[in-house]
Amino acid sequence: MTGARFKGEFLNLTITTLIVLQFNYSSLILPMHKLVDKYILQQFTGKIFMTLIAFVVIFLLVDIVDHLDRIMDSDMPNLEIIRYYFHSLPWYVSLGLPMSLLLATVFTLGILQKNNELSALKSSGISIRRLSIPLLILGVLFSIFSFYFENLYVTAHLQKRNELGIKYNLIRSNSNKMKKKDIFRQESKNEVLGIRRYQFRNQTAHDVSIQQFIDGSLIHRLDAPIMRWNSDEKHWTLPNYFIRSWDDEDLTFIKSEQDTILKLNFTPTELTQATVKPEEMNYWELKSFVQKLEQFGVKDPRWAVNMYFKPAFACTSFLMVLFGLSLSVRKPRSSLAVGIGISIFVIFLYYAGIKTGQSFGYKGALSPFASVWLPNLIFFLSGLYLFKNTRT
Repeated sequence: MTGARFKGEFLNLTITTLIVLQFNYSSLILPMHKLVDKYILQQFTGKIFMTLIAFVVIFLLVDIVDHLDRIMDSDMPNLEIIRYYFHSLPWYVSLGLPMSLLLATVFTLGILQKNNELSALKSSGISIRRLSIPLLILGVLFSIFSFYFENLYVTAHLQKRNELGIKYNLIRSNSNKMKKKDIFRQESKNEVLGIRRYQFRNQTAHDVSIQQFIDGSLIHRLDAPIMRWNSDEKHWTLPNYFIRSWDDEDLTFIKSEQDTILKLNFTPTELTQATVKPEEMNYWELKSFVQKLEQFGVKDPRWAVNMYFKPAFACTSFLMVLFGLSLSVRKPRSSLAVGIGISIFVIFLYYAGIKTGQSFGYKGALSPFASVWLPNLIFFLSGLYLFKNTRT
């Protein structure tokens, strides 16, 4: 009994000692981790803002040089010039943020490695992957911020910027082009107009369709190969057209080859002014517009591609941090200049990838979703593979 009691007391004492030692170890290690995380984040965020300001200044100078002749030739007041570039700043920030995050990651870890601080941290039991956690979390947070910043702030300012640019001839409006493709207008709550191609010189629309709906069901569709603007009488005319009407289960066909006046709520000038670019629409506006096109039976992947591009591009912030971590610590003796050079190459490679994906989506070679998310998936898997093979 005495031996059993001794063993029991010894076991309790051992467990108690282990618990105390574990608590003391955690109390020592966790504050050290917090201090390291704080130090890493301070270095990282400082370099983000430094590089972001540099990119914004570069974009601003390039834009000024590009439009300098037009600004000097126009009668644009100084206050309007300031407003034009003020509305350009959010767009520059949105473009520069992913690049800033990549370079900030390379700068942060590259300088720590150059100063042998990474080696000291590894000697104290903190691995590279553990150091990466706060940076990856910040990358996710920046992706979320980028999505809402782009859709709630950038698009609104981009519209105002383009309005000023068109007003003072800094940006060529659609009316200065010879033709435009794929124009869609909502004429009323239940009616949508589609124009496949519009020629501004002779004010002629090609492949015109007008669809009417009731409770989401198509009841009337007009198709015409040509629609012309009568500048003397100020109305649109159809040389010939074809109409299909659905009444319950009955289908009625009407065909006409006589000039017919078509009453529409816009002129050629208003048509060009009302044409909105996808980048000037936020994600929710694009989503609503795409749903209407699908409801109206209009197949145009361009708008869906741009809709999916909004959240896909926001994820670039996280991808750039992931790649930056992988590039920074792969070779212990690699110079910071090499890391920066590789980072610039990665930036161009990524942007080339997403532009190529968009082109495939526009042509219908890939689905709209796959065309913008496939490059992200490829870069994510590549970055994850490199990160898993980093020196821990």
